[in-house]
Amino acid sequence: MNQFEKIYDVVSFIPKGKISTYKEISRLTGIKNPRIVGFALHVNPDIKNIPCHRVVSVNGNLTGYAMGGVKAKEHILKKEGVLFSKDGKADIKRSAYIFPKLLIFYFELLFKFDYPGKWPWFNVDKPHSKEEIAIGAILTQNTNWQNVQKAIENLRKQNAGSIEKIYNLKMDDLKQMIKPSGFYNQKAERLSLFCRFVTENYKSLQGLSDIPTNSLREKLLSLKGIGNETADTILLYALDKPVFVIDAYTKRFVERKNLTKSDNYDELKEFFETNLPRNLSSAKLLNLYQNYHALIVKWAKTYKSKSEAFI
Repeated sequence: MNQFEKIYDVVSFIPKGKISTYKEISRLTGIKNPRIVGFALHVNPDIKNIPCHRVVSVNGNLTGYAMGGVKAKEHILKKEGVLFSKDGKADIKRSAYIFPKLLIFYFELLFKFDYPGKWPWFNVDKPHSKEEIAIGAILTQNTNWQNVQKAIENLRKQNAGSIEKIYNLKMDDLKQMIKPSGFYNQKAERLSLFCRFVTENYKSLQGLSDIPTNSLREKLLSLKGIGNETADTILLYALDKPVFVIDAYTKRFVERKNLTKSDNYDELKEFFETNLPRNLSSAKLLNLYQNYHALIVKWAKTYKSKSEAFI
């Protein structure tokens, strides 16, 4: 990730009615010279999603704005609700956006490891469909992705890598195909029940998309063998629902950073969802949750002891 990408990512989180400074963006991105922030924002490639007009000088002065100059910048900020002092400067004290601590940790992870990509992340073999993600979420219980990958490859080879195909499989055939994932008797039963639930009630995974998230989560949790982590993984990665996944890696991250004393799943889920920005587009919120969880997993696998961790 280059310096400009870091700047754009941080600035994209400044909400309407708030401002930040070139110095603060420089600090958050680890860029020593705040002028580089100015250079990056002057060539902003995505005005709609990177609100460069919300970045001002440390004393509140408005600097150049490529989309119309200082007057245009002032007009937009006032319209958005940013407060100004009598001398015409943006009021830093009353309008500054205080980046949440949890979001700052996200930036540090992102700038260390870069964008993780789609689940299962970081150039690991990708599921070929949303259905494979849901299947993989069940198969990955109590094992690693390499073993799950072998099981999914077996399903692909037998043209059985979809929910409908698994629904029509004989149980003994399914067990044999997913054997590399371990606990295959148990997982075959759970996977078969899930595929039956989807096929008989909604025809396809896509059919679940219109169900409100909380209601859908309850339905998934009612299925034998699907717990909080598996349900939320399916919701977040297979159905693109913005829920935060809590796993052993996330709990380690919370403990290491002393974020909260709780280790209860629902309380930790609420902690992340409450303390991360909510005033984002649905696509950006989804992207934040997916990336953050993936980066925590990467962090945990890279830095296994307290003495190793860079964050």
